[in-house]
Amino acid sequence: MLTVFIYLMIFVGVTAALYQVYEVNYNINFANDLKLSGAEKAHLDELAQKAEGAKAGGDASAFNQAVARIFGPNLDPHLVLRAFSEEKLSTYAIPLVRRRKRLEKGREASLRHLPRHNIRVLMISLVIVNSMLAQFLGGMSIFTLLYPATSPAFTWLNSPAILMLLTFVLIAASHGISRFDMYRHDLYQIGELMRQTPEGHHLQGQTA
Repeated sequence: MLTVFIYLMIFVGVTAALYQVYEVNYNINFANDLKLSGAEKAHLDELAQKAEGAKAGGDASAFNQAVARIFGPNLDPHLVLRAFSEEKLSTYAIPLVRRRKRLEKGREASLRHLPRHNIRVLMISLVIVNSMLAQFLGGMSIFTLLYPATSPAFTWLNSPAILMLLTFVLIAASHGISRFDMYRHDLYQIGELMRQTPEGHHLQGQTA
């Protein structure tokens, strides 16, 4: 009965590893805004609404006040307006709102600690490799029933329990990689926004 349970868990693990590849792709392309808390969604909606008035050339004081309240007094409102001027909020606005605590010391202090290189392709590749390894372990759990490994270096492949544990280690690693990727890519996007936005711009209605 224990052996049946172990093989069932291997099957579940392999299925979960395959799902993680889909989940990473979905989160990147379709569900970025779903990773916001209720308060963050409220901030995003408020800033998006007030940015429309500022972009239209009207008095930007309401937008400036919202930026100061949400991000602190040290962040340039022009930078935030640039983020909300993109067609897709997921490009800069969502990362900016999600990581606003990292921006409380202002532009320059934040920019020194933001990554300059985009390693998202590497992170996704690692998740795919982990999924493939999980599939390999699942396949070996069946293969070694008929053809047990005889080499001393590979006799661990004959143990379904070890294969199950390794499968779930890979799942945990992929989950950690996915979380780290979202965090680091947010910081990378914020850094790109800061490097693309000139300093010294003031919005109409902003005090000098």
